[in-house]
Amino acid sequence: MAIDHKSHLIDDVQPETTSAIENELPAYRAISARAVFSVVCGVLAICSFAHLYFVFFAVLAVLFGVSANRAIKRYPDVLTGRGLANAGIALGLIFGLTSFTVLSVQDFIRTREAAKFARQYAEVLKTGTLGEVLWYNLHPEIRKSKTPEQVSHEYESVQAKDKMMMEQKTAPFRQLRKRLASSKDESIRFVDIEGQGVEESHSAEIDLYSLAKFEIEGPASPDFPEKKEFALAIMKSRLNGRKFEWWVQDLRYPYLPKTYVPVAKPADDGHGHAH
Repeated sequence: MAIDHKSHLIDDVQPETTSAIENELPAYRAISARAVFSVVCGVLAICSFAHLYFVFFAVLAVLFGVSANRAIKRYPDVLTGRGLANAGIALGLIFGLTSFTVLSVQDFIRTREAAKFARQYAEVLKTGTLGEVLWYNLHPEIRKSKTPEQVSHEYESVQAKDKMMMEQKTAPFRQLRKRLASSKDESIRFVDIEGQGVEESHSAEIDLYSLAKFEIEGPASPDFPEKKEFALAIMKSRLNGRKFEWWVQDLRYPYLPKTYVPVAKPADDGHGHAH
């Protein structure tokens, strides 16, 4: 009986097998947390148009985004999220730079308008009547229905029990006017806007203030031994359309430059009563 040795050898040889899956699935990569924070901060930076404090989030968006991109570039097999990081950087730059530019322009315009009102007020302090000085202390809405003469008459007709309180409130105005009237060589001039901003308040009303500094100079006298003194007008403003409307809330005289600190308003209970 013949044996086919060739076929027997073929049967004995086992074919080599290969794995059906040869690491065909890509390795898992985590989304960078810094990239996520960058986007979140970029979205919050939208509020920069409401207040300059939110520009801080725009800065964080850029910093987190740049840091995330560096980490992803260093560990490409572990981290992902380059698109989120770039989006956060873009949002931070767009909203941060735009809001800073807009607020800077608004601040410049407000400073210019405040200086214009302060020069006008200095002239009133020098040559105006007490009624005109007090008239500038009134809110713009009240000034529409009153004249300086009416304000002066109301001041003079205050009852005795309120007279002392009114005199205390107007003492800096009257003292400054007394010095300016003491000599024809006395002068008052607006120096600069020492500061401005939003007055801290717990109510819904937003009060903008500007601090106008004035220099008073003249010959020394027994009543006024200092040849040069300063006064500070705490001015408030509101925006009526595109026009700023101003009034003088208070006057500090004599005043030491750079010493005024805005005082936070007490909380309002919603019915006009402060706690």
